[in-house]
Amino acid sequence: MNNTLNTMMTVLILSGVGAMMSCTQAEDTAQQAADKRVQAEADCARLARDKTGYNPSSQSSTSSNIGKGAAIGAATGAAVGALSSDNNKNNKKNKNKKNYSNNTSTKVVQGAAVGAAAGAGIGAISDNEKKKAATQSRDAYQREYQNCLQGKGF
Repeated sequence: MNNTLNTMMTVLILSGVGAMMSCTQAEDTAQQAADKRVQAEADCARLARDKTGYNPSSQSSTSSNIGKGAAIGAATGAAVGALSSDNNKNNKKNKNKKNYSNNTSTKVVQGAAVGAAAGAGIGAISDNEKKKAATQSRDAYQREYQNCLQGKGF
């Protein structure tokens, strides 16, 4: 009976050691798979960046061009308004100075308003074009990245 008990103890100990070894091997295999996935993701991100020129980690929201366009347009419009008023001054030498001053101010304000509106519109168009280009670049990057991962079996 003592022999049987020793044999059973030996079997239990060996099966426990075998189970521990199986767990360790499973953990190693899982870690290797995770490491392989991380490496594949890094490789595919690099490949997609190289092919598309898009880098998702460096993309940030850009400032709007609407305000800049409006400011530039207003300044340009005001200058054009002032110049057009000077041309009227030379043609109307008989007018009194007070009327000329009012006319100049009106032309400057009108030019600034028209210029600001035009500049803001051009800025909005520019913003829209930049947004479209960024979306296309991001989509191309994602396609390349996914194709690469699929090619590596993920």
